Amino acid sequence: MPAMDVLVEFFRHNTMMNRRLVEACRQLSPEQLGATAIGTYGTIGATLVHVANAQEGYAARLLDIDRPERLPEDPFPGFDVVAERFAHGDTQLEEAATHADEDRKVKVTGDDPPGTWWMPVSLYLLQAVNHGTEHRSQVATILTQLGVEPPDLDGWAYIFASGHMVDV
Repeated sequence: MPAMDVLVEFFRHNTMMNRRLVEACRQLSPEQLGATAIGTYGTIGATLVHVANAQEGYAARLLDIDRPERLPEDPFPGFDVVAERFAHGDTQLEEAATHADEDRKVKVTGDDPPGTWWMPVSLYLLQAVNHGTEHRSQVATILTQLGVEPPDLDGWAYIFASGHMVDV
């Protein structure tokens, strides 16, 4: 499988797992949606919004387009709005992955630590995937602490669900 196809596959996994997590969280009560745990980003709702906003932010930088205004984390804007934001950002990230140029760099500005840097696109894409995985795991941890079974979010779940695992 060519490197580009592998990269796109990573983002397809990312998309599937974002959808699974949003759908699992739709069943939560408002109190559960507001739950958090030590060591996580914040509430379940805020974390979902944070990841959805970030997906579009990563994609906008990679595609050289304007980043949409961020959704507010509090109050939670609702699942339909968050799911739409995820769908848009996920689609754009998959598109960006198909056009990734290993020699291209993106300009990154941050506040932790403060500064502006040039970064290879490959590493920026790595950060985009890792960021989503980390926060989905945090939400799964909170769900577990609430006694709610989180969805399977790992690579195996994707491999089987996407039909890539075939009988010998």
